[in-house]
Amino acid sequence: MKLMDISKYRKKIFFNSQYCVYYNAQKCTILAGIMRSLGYKYSVILPDEKLSEIKKVYRKFTAIVNSCVAIEIILYIYLVIFPYFTQFMKMPIILAVLVLSFVPLMLLYVTYLGINFLYENYLTRYVGTFQRTKFKPELRYFKESEYQEYQKTPRKSSYILGLLVAIFCFYAFVPAVIGSCNYNKNYNLALYLSNVYLTFVPISPEVYADRAYAKFMLKRYPEAKKDYVNANKYSMSDNFSIDILGTETYFLNPDEMLKAFDNAIKIEKEEPVKYLLLYEKATYLLKNKEYNSALKIYNSILSAYKQRKGVFFSPAKAYYNRAQARKALGDYSGAKLDETIAKRMCPDCKFNTDTTLIKIPF
Repeated sequence: MKLMDISKYRKKIFFNSQYCVYYNAQKCTILAGIMRSLGYKYSVILPDEKLSEIKKVYRKFTAIVNSCVAIEIILYIYLVIFPYFTQFMKMPIILAVLVLSFVPLMLLYVTYLGINFLYENYLTRYVGTFQRTKFKPELRYFKESEYQEYQKTPRKSSYILGLLVAIFCFYAFVPAVIGSCNYNKNYNLALYLSNVYLTFVPISPEVYADRAYAKFMLKRYPEAKKDYVNANKYSMSDNFSIDILGTETYFLNPDEMLKAFDNAIKIEKEEPVKYLLLYEKATYLLKNKEYNSALKIYNSILSAYKQRKGVFFSPAKAYYNRAQARKALGDYSGAKLDETIAKRMCPDCKFNTDTTLIKIPF
């Protein structure tokens, strides 16, 4: 296998870069267009002074087109993709691809055409009339002085590459840092980082859930619910519906909350989850001093547990909470028995009536 000469390879890179603005062939000068496939042929060899000025202007035009492309992409992301993300995900795949790729590509193509038209006007005024052709620089047209100038020119692309790496790291690793902050109970920092991240990427369900958890732990319950709703919305699922229900137990009035529990229990298809919701309802009733209603539900779910049915609630907590209901109703012997069972099942548990519906981020 014949290997390519490295110097020839580098020169080909130069020819395909925006630094190669012209070449001389057959006593003519061919200038590059902003759209690199286009060329402008002059029937004479243009003088170095004029070519030097053309190169400066060409780079200004390429800077303008690159800036316009970047602005268009950013605007398309923030004004179209992010606001209508869920609608795009519900579209047929072909239609979604057309909207998300074909439309912006057409806009970019029109931008290139417009700026290239302005560049052609500049050439007509500054140099003169030209003949349109294809811009195809070859090694036989190679000019050593141009290549040497190219080698000495600072590569701004390295800064762009560094910026892209920084953006990727921000996108990929900040959610993990937010989750770690929540896990280590640094909720204010988790909230701050989530706010920053969602400013730039407002469609991340995981970060909405992380921010919701931080707000929940900071007792900002209505705001936490709103973020859990957004987590459901952008994950296009109901994965966080239980978290929403758990959050509501801290700020809805009792009538609304009990109705929410009943609706959730009614539509739940998995029996273990249904028992968990019943446990949460009983605990909510216990907190609101509805002891008889709470006791009936605790009896029912603990009976299911004894029958070895699948349950997602903690039996130890259910026994302990039933003990509190019994104690409030004057059944002290029953309360003592339940407390003994609970502490035997979980000696290290710190029993309370906090909701267990909020998932802890990992």
